[in-house]
This record gives sequence, structure tokens and C-alpha cells, in this order.
Amino acid sequence: MSKRDQTFTDPIGLKVTREQFQTLKELAARDAKPLAVWCRDALLAVTTAPGPSPFQLALMAELTATQAIVIDLLCVLGRDGRITTQKAQEIVDRAQNAKFKEATQLLQYAYSRAARLRLDAAASGEQTRKEEHHE
Repeated sequence: MSKRDQTFTDPIGLKVTREQFQTLKELAARDAKPLAVWCRDALLAVTTAPGPSPFQLALMAELTATQAIVIDLLCVLGRDGRITTQKAQEIVDRAQNAKFKEATQLLQYAYSRAARLRLDAAASGEQTRKEEHHE
């Protein structure tokens, strides 16, 4: 079913500041869409955005595990002055067991932070344009 054939029946309302409203209007205009359509598309894009690829997840998991291993080894070395093979293996095992959970959490945070930064950048770009017009 195309968008043209869809009937939208359920409203969603929210309040924004004047500055946020202007930013949203300009973003919609940049995409040549009415504000309501742009907002609906942006909201739905966030909810249907694909998760990380298997490669991204695997890479983040390995980086997370490596970081945990290095930090834990350095802490043990600094505290005890030496690291036994058994302690090193425990540290590696703990990092390997937690790596996918931690990687998933980091990627979720990164995706949400990136979305927030894009909106902030759009807003600050608008603020810069307003300041240039006043000069």
C-alpha cells in the first residue's frame, strides 16, 4: 500500500519551543515536505531504523572485550605487581562473556546519541543562520 492510499486516523500531539518549531519547519522545508509529514516520517524512521549490522556488532564486541581486558589487567598489575596466568584467564573469560551485551548497549547509546547530535546540529545551524542575519 502506498502512502497515498493510507488513511491516517490517530493523532499525536506535542509541544515544542518556538526555536524548535522553526528548526523543524526548516528541516521539513529542506526536504520539501509539509511539517506534519516530515515529523511523521522522522518519527517512523527512528522506530524502524535497522539495528547494527553483524559486522558492527562483532567489531564493537571485540573492542569492548579488549578494552575490559586491558583495564582489568592494568588494575591487577598496579595493585598486586604481577598477574598470574589464572587471574589473566579469569579476566579474559569475564570480558568475553560480557562483550556482546556491552557492545549492544554501546551501539544503542551511539545510535540514540547520533540522532540527538543530528538534531542539535540542525538547531545550531539554524541559530548560526539567525545570528548571521542579525549582523
